[in-house]
Amino acid sequence: MNRPSIVLIYTDQQRWDTIAALGNRHIETPNLDRLCRTGTAFDHAFVNCPVCMPSRMSMLSGRYPAALGIANNGVEMPHDVECIQHILGRYDYRTANIGKLHFRNHAAYDRDHRDPHPSYGFGTVINSDEPGCYDDAYIKWVERHDPAAVDLCRSDTPPAWGGEPIRHHPRDVPNPYVFRGPEHLTHTAFVADETCSYIRRHSSDALFCIAGIYAPHCPINPPQRFVDRYDPAAMPLPARNEGENSVDRETGEPVSDEQWRKVKAYYYALVSHIDDQVGNIIDTIEELGLRENTLIVFTADHGENLGDHGLVAKGQAYDSSSRVPLVFSMPGTVAEGEVSHEVVEAVDIVPTFLDLAGVPQPREMRGSSLYPAIAAPDQFVARATESGDRPTAHRSAFIELGSERLGRHYKAVRTKQYLYVCHRNGSEELYLLENDPDQLANVADDPAAAAALAAARKEALDRTFGAGLERRRSAQY
Repeated sequence: MNRPSIVLIYTDQQRWDTIAALGNRHIETPNLDRLCRTGTAFDHAFVNCPVCMPSRMSMLSGRYPAALGIANNGVEMPHDVECIQHILGRYDYRTANIGKLHFRNHAAYDRDHRDPHPSYGFGTVINSDEPGCYDDAYIKWVERHDPAAVDLCRSDTPPAWGGEPIRHHPRDVPNPYVFRGPEHLTHTAFVADETCSYIRRHSSDALFCIAGIYAPHCPINPPQRFVDRYDPAAMPLPARNEGENSVDRETGEPVSDEQWRKVKAYYYALVSHIDDQVGNIIDTIEELGLRENTLIVFTADHGENLGDHGLVAKGQAYDSSSRVPLVFSMPGTVAEGEVSHEVVEAVDIVPTFLDLAGVPQPREMRGSSLYPAIAAPDQFVARATESGDRPTAHRSAFIELGSERLGRHYKAVRTKQYLYVCHRNGSEELYLLENDPDQLANVADDPAAAAALAAARKEALDRTFGAGLERRRSAQY
């Protein structure tokens, strides 16, 4: 069979509500809009652990974090866990990860980013897990293009870094700034440039290529051209209760409303810069005549609270942290211009890839293929249910986190009707979404919500047991 190429554009810390075509009237994303017009978008897609490493490991292996034994950052991916790149590699795919992978703890004290990165089953690994604080593939790429610009493209080491801190530019969310190097030398431009080069070199092969874009993770530092497109005064304020606000680590003062509007404007500008580089990847695929046999998928490893609930960064089960964009586009194969409102999970992405490639799904994978939900009309006939409706993957999304360092452990389920969170200390949260879409009113202790709480507890228990168990091999007769 003529197996399709798969290009996964995988951003970091990008909220679900950052695509203009899906309803955000404050943001400009013409190329992501183009993907939506030529494909199917899911507006209720959730990651299974809303921090970088376990989210990526879970998605690429098709297993829940509990099954991997990894539910927080700082734990490296075991080399014996089979992921999508291992499987497709056996079917003659060329496989590559370009940019961020984050299967290793990049902030380890004894790690030297000049050393070769483990392949983890990829045929090509051009690794750069952070934008400019290490001497890695990104910095070498900048040196090759403009040696004088290297210092302008640097950023601080992250807080988790265990060695001597590198101080160039701030990286906390409430203090965005304009990228100081040339626009064409951002980390996002590096990932897009190397991805386009890889696709050109191997245009006659079936490819599985991840474009691992670090943005819009902090530092929030878009190029000036994109900052100029946004008026901070026009930006909406975070969704939060009275008294919920973050403290600026630079000043020790609460972040003002004026500053929150600036943060959102710069964050949106950074998403627009991502969008611009996504356009370069799409254009390259089209110029090579590969568009109709290439599945382009756009998603993120988790969201960004961006001041919602008085929080920044990620790690919570709230939509601002766990809900992400998810778009599949392949003209003639994927339905065009569709938006699905079904609840889906990150573990469903790899089974969908395998389904489209005509490759069996290993029993260890817990996700469900989304192909029946995204197939073009003439492809859908063979996949239709008896009722003629497109099938759904899940009735809920399962979200979990276990962090000794942060002292945060929870299991959560998100349905169309509610978000339920159970913490290890026994405390609970329940948000009924019909009247509380921003998840600001915890009604777990409200007697009027007792029936909803009981149903949510049962769903969480069912999902917790199912997520932690590998599929058992059936008896052989």
